[in-house]
Amino acid sequence: MTDKGGVITAPGLRIQAQKIEYTNKIENGVRVQKIVADGDLMMDYANRAFVGQKLEYDFIHRTGTLWEGKTFVDMWFLGGDKIELKEDGTFYIYNAFVTTCESQDNTWEIRARSANVTKEHLLSAKNISFRYARIPLFWLPAFKSNLKFFSDPPIRYKVSWDKSLGPRATMRYRIFSWEHMNLFFRLDYRLKKGFGAAIESEYYSPDQQTVFVTRSYGAQFKTFPDEKGPNHYRLQGLLHNHSSDNKTQVNLTYDKLSDQEIVGLFRSDDFEINTQKRTRLLVTHEMENILGNFSVQPRINNFQSIDQELPLGKLGFRSFELGKSGIISYNRVSAGFLDYVYAKDLKKAFNAIDLPSSTHAVRLETRNSIYRPIPISYFTLTPKAGITAIYYDNSPKHDAAGQFLFFYGGDARTRFSRKFSRVKHTVEPYATFWGLTNPTQDLNHHFIFDINDGFFKLNQLRLGIKNFLFTSHFQPSFFTDLYTYGFFDDKTFSKTFPKYYLTMGWNRPSFMLCSGFAWNAQENLWDFTNLRGDFTINEDIAFGAEFRHRSSYDWRKANHENFILDVARPISELLESPLSDGRNTLLARFFVRLTPRWSCQFQSRHGWGRKKEPGYNQFKIDLVTMIACSWKLRLSYERVPDDNRVTGSISLVK
Repeated sequence: MTDKGGVITAPGLRIQAQKIEYTNKIENGVRVQKIVADGDLMMDYANRAFVGQKLEYDFIHRTGTLWEGKTFVDMWFLGGDKIELKEDGTFYIYNAFVTTCESQDNTWEIRARSANVTKEHLLSAKNISFRYARIPLFWLPAFKSNLKFFSDPPIRYKVSWDKSLGPRATMRYRIFSWEHMNLFFRLDYRLKKGFGAAIESEYYSPDQQTVFVTRSYGAQFKTFPDEKGPNHYRLQGLLHNHSSDNKTQVNLTYDKLSDQEIVGLFRSDDFEINTQKRTRLLVTHEMENILGNFSVQPRINNFQSIDQELPLGKLGFRSFELGKSGIISYNRVSAGFLDYVYAKDLKKAFNAIDLPSSTHAVRLETRNSIYRPIPISYFTLTPKAGITAIYYDNSPKHDAAGQFLFFYGGDARTRFSRKFSRVKHTVEPYATFWGLTNPTQDLNHHFIFDINDGFFKLNQLRLGIKNFLFTSHFQPSFFTDLYTYGFFDDKTFSKTFPKYYLTMGWNRPSFMLCSGFAWNAQENLWDFTNLRGDFTINEDIAFGAEFRHRSSYDWRKANHENFILDVARPISELLESPLSDGRNTLLARFFVRLTPRWSCQFQSRHGWGRKKEPGYNQFKIDLVTMIACSWKLRLSYERVPDDNRVTGSISLVK
C-alpha cells in the first residue's frame, strides 16, 4: 500500500494513482489478487484511457469497477457514476453521459440510465434524453450508435431566411447508428410553407464493396395562402457495389419527385446525393477479352423529357492483332430498346400540332475499326479505318431504317526533348485527320436518341503542337497546346481553317493558372475565352478568380471536338436555336483566417451579355468558427438576383 503515488502495470493494463492498495493472497483456498486505487487516478485498459475517482480491479478475472469515471472514443467523451469493466474490453456505464466536451460541465450531452460500449466502439443505451445546455430536447427508450463511424455530422441545426420563401428552420439528427448503418431524421419548417420531414440512411459494408444511401422527404405546404396544402415528396437513393476483384460493378440511382417545385423549395446541399434526378441501373462486367455493360433507364417523373433505355446492352471486345500484320482490330456492339419520351407539357403541345409525343425503336449497332502504327524515321504514322452500321426497327416514316457509313483517318506525331539543368522541355507536333462518308440515311429519316445517332459527311484535319516543361518525372509544371481545325469538301465554312485553339496551364505548389482560347477566323471573333487562377498565399489566405466568355457562335455541345453538328446544319439555323447561347461570367473566391477560431469565405458570380436576359450579380459570405466541443457555427449572407438570404447553422463535426 502507498499514498505517495505509484504505477502498476500488467499485460494490457496500466494503473496510476496517488493512493494504491494491492492485495495478493489466498482466502479459503481461493487466490485473491486485486487493487484499490484513488486520487489522480488514470488507467490504460483494453487500448483505452480512463480517469476517475476510485478503482477496484480484480487481476484474476480481469474485471473492475470505476467510480465517477470517464473515457473517450475518437471525438466522444463518455462517463457516468459507475463504470463496470469486463474481461473482453466491453464496459457498462450507469447514469451515463456521452458528449464532445472534456469538462463535466457539458454544452450538449446524451444522458442515459445505463450504457454499454463494446470493444468495437458500439454504444447501446436505454432511457435516453438528449440535452443541450442542460435542457432536454428529445427522449428515446433506447439508442444505438457507432461512436467511431460517421461520414456526416451527427447533429446539425440551421436557420435561414430569404425574401421569396421566408424563414426556414432545419434540424438533422442521427437517430440510429450501429456497426455499418446510419439513420438520420430531418425536420424542416418554413413559415410560409409549413412542415417537412425526411428520413436518411447510409450503409457502408465492412468489406468496403457496397455503399447504399437514401433520402426520403415529404412535406405538406401551400402554394397560395388560401389553398389547401398538397402533399409533396422526393424519394432518392444511390447504390454502388463492386466485386472483390473489381471486375463487376453495380450502380443504381433512383429519384422520384412529386413535382418540379419540390427541388427548389427544399434547397439543401447536404441533401443531394448526385442522382442527377434520374433513375438508372447500370451493371458492368469485365472478362478477359470482353467488357460489357447492361443498363435500364426508365422515366418515373412525367414532367421530364428523357431517353429511356428499356434496356440497353453493350459489349466491347479487347483489341487484337490480325495475324502478324501489325494491324490492330477493335470491335464493339450494342443492342437495346430506346424510347425518347417528352415531358407531359410538351406531349400536349405535340398532340395539338399532330407531332409524335415519343420516339421509340429497337436499336442494333456494330462498330468495327482497324489501325496500324507505322514508325517512319522520327514520326509515328497511324492510319485508321472502320465501319458503323445501325438498324432501327422504327423510324419517323413508321418503317425500319438502316444506317451505314465508313470512317477513315489517321494521325502522325513526333516528339523532341531536351534536358536543361532543372527542367526538361518536350515538343510534340501532331496532325490528326478524321473522315466520314455520306451516311445511307439522312438525319431526318431515322430517330436521333443521342450523339451516337448523328452522322453527316465530314472531312476534318487537326494540326497542332504541344509544349511541356517538366520539373519532376510525372506532371508537367507548364504546358501549351496550339492547334487548328480544317474542314474540306464542306459548304458551312467559307475558310478551310476557320477554328484556332490554344490551351495553357502552369502549376506550382502555391498557385495554378490555366486558360483556353478559341478564335473563329470566319466571323473574326473569339468563340470562347476561359481564364482561371488559384493562389495560396499562406495557411491563412487563399483566393481565386475565373473569367468565361462564350460567343453566340460557340454552340452548346457535350463534346466540343465533335463538329458533325457544325457541318450538318446552316450557321443561320444554329444561331436561332437554343444551341447559340453567348454569355460572359466572372467568378471570384476568397478565403481568409481572421483568428485561430474564425475564418471567412467569400464567393461571387457575375454574368452579362446573354441574349434577351439582363445581367446579374450574386455573392455569398460565410463566417465559420468552432464555438466549443466540436460544434461548428456558420453564419452566411447570400445575395442573389431579387433576393437576400441569411443563414445560420450549427453542426457537430469531427
